[in-house]
Amino acid sequence: MELLFTFDDKNYNDSDEISLRTAVRAIIFDNDKLAMVYSQTEGYYKFPGGGIEKNESEIDALIRETKEEVGLEVIPTSIKEFGMIFEKRKSDYKENVIFEHYSKYYIAEVTNNKFEQKLDLYEADERYKLVYIDIKKAYEINMELGKKYYSKYILREAKVLELLLKERAIS
Repeated sequence: MELLFTFDDKNYNDSDEISLRTAVRAIIFDNDKLAMVYSQTEGYYKFPGGGIEKNESEIDALIRETKEEVGLEVIPTSIKEFGMIFEKRKSDYKENVIFEHYSKYYIAEVTNNKFEQKLDLYEADERYKLVYIDIKKAYEINMELGKKYYSKYILREAKVLELLLKERAIS
């Protein structure tokens, strides 16, 4: 999968242990809007998706996570690679550990079926909800919040939104 962008804080010691995480994220268009997860608590937007469980393929994780977070059913044959973002920084949770994170984005279509969300505790605390939003509006809001909170995941999602805006402007 093509590497789209790297966020590297360079705030770690190269000899530190590495903790690697890979997540998958769905880019779902509905005409000129995107299906996104909206945090009613913090006000940011993120693409549906999350971590890959043990013995789970990326595609299976994408389908599962999209259904759990926003209640949408991905059509497996519609899934196409978009690209990935790599993040590297000192771990927020463990001393002497480097956090490396790959977020892999896939464009996907969904069925008309709707399911109830199955949110993790932190997702419920954020009061995640499915919204359909204009790409530019989601980008602008995330950029503003990303500066305020300096939250890497908000800025990561903003970067993908920016790339989608550029791609749509070209086509």
